[in-house]
Amino acid sequence: MKQLIILILLIPVIVFPGMLNAQIKSANKLYGELKYAKAIPFYLKVVNSKKAQNKQEATVKLADCYRLTNKHQVAAKWYEKALEYDGNDAVVYYNYGNVLRTLGNYQSARQQFQRYLKSVPHDVRAQKYLRYCEEISRWKNLKPVASIKNASSLNSAYSDFSPVVYKSGIVFVSDRNVDELDNNNFYWTGNGYLKLFYSPRLDSMRYATPAMLSKQFNQAYHNGPVCFNSAQNKVYITRTEKHKRYKKDSVQTHFSFIAELDLSESKSTGAYFAHNSNLYSTGHVALSADGKKMVFASNKPGGLGESDLYYCELQNNEWTTPLNLGEQINSFGNEFFPSFKNDSTLFFASDGHMGYGGLDLFVSILKDGQWQEPENLKAPLNSSYDDFSIVFTEKSHGIFSSNRPEGKGQDDLYFFQLDNDE
Repeated sequence: MKQLIILILLIPVIVFPGMLNAQIKSANKLYGELKYAKAIPFYLKVVNSKKAQNKQEATVKLADCYRLTNKHQVAAKWYEKALEYDGNDAVVYYNYGNVLRTLGNYQSARQQFQRYLKSVPHDVRAQKYLRYCEEISRWKNLKPVASIKNASSLNSAYSDFSPVVYKSGIVFVSDRNVDELDNNNFYWTGNGYLKLFYSPRLDSMRYATPAMLSKQFNQAYHNGPVCFNSAQNKVYITRTEKHKRYKKDSVQTHFSFIAELDLSESKSTGAYFAHNSNLYSTGHVALSADGKKMVFASNKPGGLGESDLYYCELQNNEWTTPLNLGEQINSFGNEFFPSFKNDSTLFFASDGHMGYGGLDLFVSILKDGQWQEPENLKAPLNSSYDDFSIVFTEKSHGIFSSNRPEGKGQDDLYFFQLDNDE
């Protein structure tokens, strides 16, 4: 995500004590409701308080808000400010370490993970991230595996990601607002809800101006990523919706689920994936060429990490009970955005395997019925930021997503061409 460096510390703000109590209360309420973008202005006022307790709390949570909205450079400034206070919870050092790792500052990240592990010595996540910071130096001078270029005609100042081939172009996800009067924004980021856009292909690295797809694809709240079957007459859309059972809870209102949409009918018909749940999320579908094998992501209980990849098959027009792809693929962290290049080559994004930081792109090969140890795709396809959602449009060409800071927006689409394709 493109970083907006806001030097708030240079702007004097004068507020009165009574107002400060109201500001911290409002900020904490928004923070508790996951409305991080909206909480930031309130915390920015409180950090000028002379009351140390309020100021420390606001500083830490301000850093958290910037981290959780992917403004890592700004978050690092506020975590550094938070370290000036005594009595910080150990998780501050863990979160700061991950921000520094995202920024590629591995030496400083090591120090924060070490500091965290003094208080929480058995945390496997911190142990592995510390080791990754120590081992990343051996990747420093590797030969680039591909050439990349920002797909500027597709990107906006917002988030644009998860491309898939459709008809004579691509479909991708964006939170840009095409209607300036549309104020229905996502509470977490303050941007619009995710919608699906289509862009016709002009050549291997040129696409026409994107246009938002119809209401057949885009409903209320988030829409995407998507996966089409080979015939492109069926689409699996990751969506969110409000559940009535949580209508009084402003936090637990959205769950990710998979919608199956049949495009072959004169009037498209839809159905829910049989293994959706109101208790956890499912999404990010990848299909085999014959449409009978599915890999998807879920944070369902009993997994190996925060979000795992699962596998099921279509038998007698019903999807079998999903099976966890196992510890060879899944880690202690998140595995997201699976895609097939062919039925024996699985790409996905992970923040738990050895990598540069954030989400990295990995590939695993199916051999003798077993997925092999994932291989990091290395730079420049991967960076210390989030790199994810890769699709091949030709044998050696394709598009992937990244929020590296040199982009046009927050998440951008990038063209790539592999230097060597076996």
